[in-house]
Amino acid sequence: AVIAVDVGNNTYSFGRYFECARQSVLMSGYLGSIGFGYPAAMGAWAAAPDRPIVALTGDGGFGQYLGELCTAVKYGMNITHLLLSNNELGKISKEQRAGQWPVWQTDLRNPDFAAYARNCGGFGVRVEDPGDLPTALAAALAHDGPALVEIMVDSELV
Repeated sequence: AVIAVDVGNNTYSFGRYFECARQSVLMSGYLGSIGFGYPAAMGAWAAAPDRPIVALTGDGGFGQYLGELCTAVKYGMNITHLLLSNNELGKISKEQRAGQWPVWQTDLRNPDFAAYARNCGGFGVRVEDPGDLPTALAAALAHDGPALVEIMVDSELV
């Protein structure tokens, strides 16, 4: 697979816990380019449409480019998107806390991203119970075309 990751706490967790075995990973190099993950997955699909393509983003990053889901549907891009949704720019909040500053202007007002994916013509499922993740992920990976798994997480965990 080709795995495209965004920036933020979700990417730190990916780097810490995921052990690559024959996967290619695309990342922006932690240069603060929020929103990198999904467009990078689209580029990976264009370069290697026969490989499995997975995007891993947070809600803040995907919110920057969520209109691209319509493009992915239009061209039948087979991208499985794991979206960690905590209604916050978590990395920025974490940096503010580490600096002993008040957390300021990092909360997000998100749509139901899974419903948005369905409205665009893709596959969308929301996961609120961790026990439902394996089934949701299997369904998304089996879907032919863009698929989004919105994983609701506690902002302190991601």
